[in-house]
Amino acid sequence: MYHRGKIRKWWNRVNLVSELTKIKNGTIATVYIVLGTESYLASVARKTLLDNLLKEEELELNYGAYDMEEVSIGTALEDAESIPFFGERRVVFVDRPVFLTGEKTKSKIEHDLKWFENYLTRPSESTTLVLFAPYEKLDERKKITKLLKKTATVLEVNALSEKEMRKYIKDTISNEGYRYSPEAFELFIQLTDAKLSVAMGELPKLFLYAQETKFITIEAVQELVAKSLEQNIFALNEYVLKKDVGQALNLYQDLLLQKEDPIKINAIMTAQFRLLIQVKILEKKGYQQGDIAKLLKTHPYRVKLAIQQMRKIKEYALVEAYNGLIDAEYRLKTGKGDKEMQFELFVLQYAQKKLVNKPR
Repeated sequence: MYHRGKIRKWWNRVNLVSELTKIKNGTIATVYIVLGTESYLASVARKTLLDNLLKEEELELNYGAYDMEEVSIGTALEDAESIPFFGERRVVFVDRPVFLTGEKTKSKIEHDLKWFENYLTRPSESTTLVLFAPYEKLDERKKITKLLKKTATVLEVNALSEKEMRKYIKDTISNEGYRYSPEAFELFIQLTDAKLSVAMGELPKLFLYAQETKFITIEAVQELVAKSLEQNIFALNEYVLKKDVGQALNLYQDLLLQKEDPIKINAIMTAQFRLLIQVKILEKKGYQQGDIAKLLKTHPYRVKLAIQQMRKIKEYALVEAYNGLIDAEYRLKTGKGDKEMQFELFVLQYAQKKLVNKPR
């Protein structure tokens, strides 16, 4: 039997593809809302709408985009209610309609929601109004939200699970006529943090590199897909835990040459060790990967990597390293000693310690 949440996620994917297909086939609604936090899927929806609603020469006269954190909804509605110039349709994009959520904003712009309600009751037949709402959910208690979800065609672009993301990437590579080694694919997922928008931004470089062979190797991924600061520090933590002083100091020096701040490096290392300890404790209590991710409010793939990493390390070793980083942070922030030397001091002290598993 399918879990209700799984059915809903499956339906959302089908719904998005189905609605984009309708748009390509010329079945156009007057109002859309693109709802969800997956920026790549939202950009696909945006491009599909623009490409199919207006010809290139019509964009200047019949297309408008308005950010609700910079202008009022009334400005967008004035455009939406205007007659198209030398064309059959106007297209109006409304970005970040925070007034549909319960979120507080620093913006002092006042939105005439009564005007918006009236528009939704009788939307212009010659305009396609599209709201891009990069939020997990809307405030269903609000009258405007209820009316919008009743009137508009909803395109859901929620974040993909790791399994869905892997399939999407595999299908994309295959559809472009490329193959890959399993090692290359796994490294690619790791370097992009299993984030669809990051992965889709990196794929064109690999396609260009492997244009002749049509085969993506692990060497290509290593050479072309850049490591983020967090990933470099993840590797740095592994060197520390293995007490590989040489590799740890070499990587640290590389980060300094890239103008990374020692305080920032220490802070990210501390956060990663804190995550490892939290995951280890929660797993011991019987929590599953998905539950841990929700509880700690972190990306499920980060939790998966943390589980893989912390299973190789004893809890007391993690705590010892964490405490050492807290001490280093104090010295960094109070100006005790050379900033760049504090990490080196921490690594050397940790490597020299004989860690004993003390009974509790």
